[in-house]
Amino acid sequence: MSVMQPHRVLFIPELLGIILSFVDEDDHVNNACVCKQWSEIALDIIWKEVDGLSRLLTLLRPYTITGRYNFFDGLPDSRDWTRFQRYANRVRILRFQQDRDIDYSGLLDDMARTRTTLDMLPNLHTLEWIYEDVECMERATLFMHQRLRRLVISAPPVRHKDKVSFFLDVCVRAPHLHSLDLRVPYRVQHIETAILELLRGLPDLKTIILPEFFLTSSIVSELSRMKHINIVQFEYGREQGFGEEKDVDIFAPVLEEGAFPALWDLAVTARIEHVMRFMNADFAPINLTSLYINTYVEHEPEELHTLLVMLSERCRGLSELYILLAHYVAGESELVPAKQITFNTLAPLLSFPNLSTFQVMHKYPVNITLEEIEELACRWPSLESLTLNEEPLIMHDFTLDLRALIPFALHCPKLRRLGLFIDANPSNISPTLELKPFAALCFLSVGTSRAQDPEAVAAFLSHLCPPKCKLEVGVTWTSFGVRSCRLLDDYLRVEITKRFHPWKSARDILPILIQLRREEREKSRALQEEVEDLRTRTRLLMDKTDIKANDSCIVT
Repeated sequence: MSVMQPHRVLFIPELLGIILSFVDEDDHVNNACVCKQWSEIALDIIWKEVDGLSRLLTLLRPYTITGRYNFFDGLPDSRDWTRFQRYANRVRILRFQQDRDIDYSGLLDDMARTRTTLDMLPNLHTLEWIYEDVECMERATLFMHQRLRRLVISAPPVRHKDKVSFFLDVCVRAPHLHSLDLRVPYRVQHIETAILELLRGLPDLKTIILPEFFLTSSIVSELSRMKHINIVQFEYGREQGFGEEKDVDIFAPVLEEGAFPALWDLAVTARIEHVMRFMNADFAPINLTSLYINTYVEHEPEELHTLLVMLSERCRGLSELYILLAHYVAGESELVPAKQITFNTLAPLLSFPNLSTFQVMHKYPVNITLEEIEELACRWPSLESLTLNEEPLIMHDFTLDLRALIPFALHCPKLRRLGLFIDANPSNISPTLELKPFAALCFLSVGTSRAQDPEAVAAFLSHLCPPKCKLEVGVTWTSFGVRSCRLLDDYLRVEITKRFHPWKSARDILPILIQLRREEREKSRALQEEVEDLRTRTRLLMDKTDIKANDSCIVT
């Protein structure tokens, strides 16, 4: 009886690696037992990413837990390290977040004392080390080396702000970092000088991510002198850290000739007038393709209009533009029409030659009509993502309803995300209206919109939304920014919750209705094809018997 030989494709390491990468994690252990070649590839996959230290430490030598402390059952020797290196060489990513209930300091100290090579994880390219005390902070250097490319790390705790000299160790041990994600639980003023020194020691840096309110004039000025920096971002939230708005109250970086030679993605928190001055300056980064502007100061619609005109003239390559006018005062509930964004405010968007993504956020609803939505969609066929202030906090004035979705489905075939503030009242829809479904829509965001009769709303949306389209509801105001944005009034929270429930019902029903609508279309298409086939057969038969289509079948 002949034995089936494995297909030759399974002996090509690159292809085999791709195939095995799709296998469930538990199956990799079995794959490692197939043969030597499979074993090497499976082990590479198993050990490529390591979350936490426990798995890595156990690999070196068994250890015991006494309370919150851990101890090896004996000091690691050369045989332990030889076995450890067989697997440690495969580790590319190490993630660690300190847990106050578990102390690994003794184990890490034993590793440092007994290691047989300087680099314990020589092929590590990404290190994520989130700690809460300086002892844990200092032990991060055990895993740093010249080949490290991406670092996600905390700053020294606030009570140890004087320990920022740790950043100098980072520069010496990992000088060729390409990406730095720095998480700081206090104001930038306590650490700004150290960040500037850190940047000067990382000449190959391409991406930097900081907490909000950390991109000060001094830091942006320093970044502008770095040859390879192409992404400058900030992130929101407690995990990244909260800064203070006052630290970026004045945004006036000094730009020299040759500033930002490689920058294409920039995010800043600044007043509109400061952004305009920055982008109008000599040597400004006008070759941006993505720009994110956040401000918590109240601005007039005319200021936004002027900004858009300037950017359309200066940044011709811009493809993504995000503008968050996140000014809100607790207790504010009255609409001020003169301060609403209008279609005329946004008209300069149509002058950008390459813009495909736009987001605007404002406390008041955008004052735009269905006719203006039609014009916007008709003149912007390349649109891929439009978030048109779907979550205003003054939310009782509507100019749009479900009909606002139709022009985008008709004229924007590349649209993947759409956010609108609407009064979803199906009674406004004519039953004879023909609806063309979206070609590529993945996310429909309705924010604080109002829905009446969720079943009818879902039925209407099922005509437009593709099968995998997700309906997003709710607000993001509370997830970022200053205190006045994060803490909403009780009546606002009640109203938002009240509006959420009908949309949730529509969201639950929508996938079922989309599937039914899809099946109906497939059946209709099949019937149409069958009719066409019968017509073709009839025509051929009539041609064969030389019978004219209008001849009578009655013989006289």
